[in-house]
Amino acid sequence: YGAPGVEFMGLHEENNTVMQIHFIPDQCQLVTLLDDNSLHLWSLKQHSGTSELREENRFTLKGPPGSPPSATQITAVLPHSSREVLYLGTESGNIFVVELPSFRVLEDRTITSEAVLQRVPEDYCNRRSCELVEALQEHPKNPDQILIGYSRGLIVLWDLQNNKATHHFLGNQQLENLYWQRDGSKFISCHYDGSYTQWPVSSDNRQPEPLENLVPYGQWLPMTWRLSKRLSHHIKMYHFLFKALLRIFVGCSSDFILDAASLDVLTPYIGKCCKFSLGELKLKLDSFPSIPVLVMELNDEDAEHVVDHAEADLLQDQEGYRWKGHEKLKTRDGPVRFEAGFQPFVLVQCQPPAVVTSLALHSEWKLVAFGTSHGFGLFDHQQKRLVFVKCTLHPSDQLALEGPLSRVKSLKKSLRQSFRRIRRSRVSSRKRRGGSGNASEVQEANAKFDQDALQEMELAPVQRKIEARSAEDSFTGFVRTLYFADTFLRDSSRHCPSLWAGTNGGTVYAFCLRVPPAERRMDEPVRAEQAKEIQLMHRAPVVGILVLDGRGTPLPEPLEVAHDLSKSPDMQGSHQLLVVSEEQFKVFTLPKVSSKLKLKLTALEGCRVRKVTVANFGSCKTDDYSENDLAVLTNLGDIQIISLPFLKLQIRYPCIRKEDVSGIASCVFTKYGQGFYLISPSEFERFSLSTKWLVEPRCVVD
Repeated sequence: YGAPGVEFMGLHEENNTVMQIHFIPDQCQLVTLLDDNSLHLWSLKQHSGTSELREENRFTLKGPPGSPPSATQITAVLPHSSREVLYLGTESGNIFVVELPSFRVLEDRTITSEAVLQRVPEDYCNRRSCELVEALQEHPKNPDQILIGYSRGLIVLWDLQNNKATHHFLGNQQLENLYWQRDGSKFISCHYDGSYTQWPVSSDNRQPEPLENLVPYGQWLPMTWRLSKRLSHHIKMYHFLFKALLRIFVGCSSDFILDAASLDVLTPYIGKCCKFSLGELKLKLDSFPSIPVLVMELNDEDAEHVVDHAEADLLQDQEGYRWKGHEKLKTRDGPVRFEAGFQPFVLVQCQPPAVVTSLALHSEWKLVAFGTSHGFGLFDHQQKRLVFVKCTLHPSDQLALEGPLSRVKSLKKSLRQSFRRIRRSRVSSRKRRGGSGNASEVQEANAKFDQDALQEMELAPVQRKIEARSAEDSFTGFVRTLYFADTFLRDSSRHCPSLWAGTNGGTVYAFCLRVPPAERRMDEPVRAEQAKEIQLMHRAPVVGILVLDGRGTPLPEPLEVAHDLSKSPDMQGSHQLLVVSEEQFKVFTLPKVSSKLKLKLTALEGCRVRKVTVANFGSCKTDDYSENDLAVLTNLGDIQIISLPFLKLQIRYPCIRKEDVSGIASCVFTKYGQGFYLISPSEFERFSLSTKWLVEPRCVVD
């Protein structure tokens, strides 16, 4: 499991929430626990050439007559490595043992809370009871020992052979979960207040180890955290992942910067290549969107090298602009050791240090383009030098220079002022009409007006026709898309490398590039010269740029052509430029850039393009036929298929609810007509637009 395209699905007959899933070791089986306290055993079985997840058995743990439901309410499940039994912890503190696959209860092997408390110090027993079983973990080296964790903080190492406790660990905080260190010499307990503690098992000392010893340098272990009470979340799981590549080479101080999207998930990580001073660490939760451009290369061996860094000043030729946001990140000097895999070798930081809004990489030319709300630039990652920068700011784009926190304040202020103006105009019009009324009527009328105004604001995008936008609108210089193409930009006889950029204000920039041949690639610089600038009349944001070859086919990925994975483009016939804005599709001839045809998407419906990609649709009946079309997602949640190069609407599917803004924003397409979008912060939906590539999983496990 884990390979692309390998998936299995099982559906419970009961319409209940799945609370827990546990694999049975080495059996192609798993057990699920539902919120109705039922257990279900699933197996992967082959049927008609594919493997299916089938329910083999189900079971509900029952107590003696007259016992309360809590006596058998399952709270923890441990599939034993023997593959013969399950250990079931309950709210009563008792642990029941059931046989697999029959789910027969082995009553003589029940571990009662009374038996566990026999050797616990009296003062601890008086202060606390066992309460419910919160965690069960098998010893990684000794299958005859299991770790039992109770909610009040008591942890017991239990000998299954002799049916007795060998160690007691007396915790002070409410327990959430337990995890063994791989050699079994220590385990970690995590608690409701956001803390976790490491306990040694081999010695007689049952006290937690000092926090400074928790994270030896060079090991994949999380640090000890105690979140402030204001942000105190209980820790349910550990994620031994190295996510924050930025901290490989960014200097870390006592202010530890989190990359969490919200306060619901505060998951700091540490990797082999960073050594932090442990102790009290302050969590800095300021908005910090300054993410530099990282260029990484794949290396199958560990390596140690210096990460080069460069700066791209997007405002270098502009006067009168002043950045009011945060400062750029400080880079770390000296060599850094990296594990095998993708290893950063160069970092590009933009000035002002705003969010990178678009990226494009051409691996054959060794070039990377990047854009922000202030402009865009081109970087030669082979020579490690900046080729050029282009500022796209309009004189009215002051909001783009204020930084994220100031921007929120400005938007709130703007909304308040708008409502005040509308109220004043309503009052003045009432006076002109000579109308009068008591205070309650006025208050009721104002409340109704506010509600109507909000409804109008919500409905406006759907009802709005295409209309030209003002150049004074904020964020017109925001770079939405970047695109590399080898095409005819100067004349129709010679093609050359080019870079295209589209902005929020409906402007398209085109630059001719001169990339030296391979034998002189390191000796001569890459040169760039602006060749074209197109301004769309309606000034809608440009969300996609595409060049079609002489056959009307989108230019293939250069890397795929180099490895014979795609056909080479037709460089004999005339090329065409497709510019996709939020509101229409427009085809231009190249190199003259004269308008050829267009498709207006908005019209009376008011739908706007949110995502667009080229998708290859193959025939489900023959391998000899396929066609390239545009897959378009709109703000209404519809997906439209539009033919190339003639821009004919082929079909339209309702896909995502138009109210599901986050689902629409998260949607991505694959190159063969499938897609994914989030239906919650932790779930995604998969769909297919192609009859050849269905979402039905057809996989086999031997």
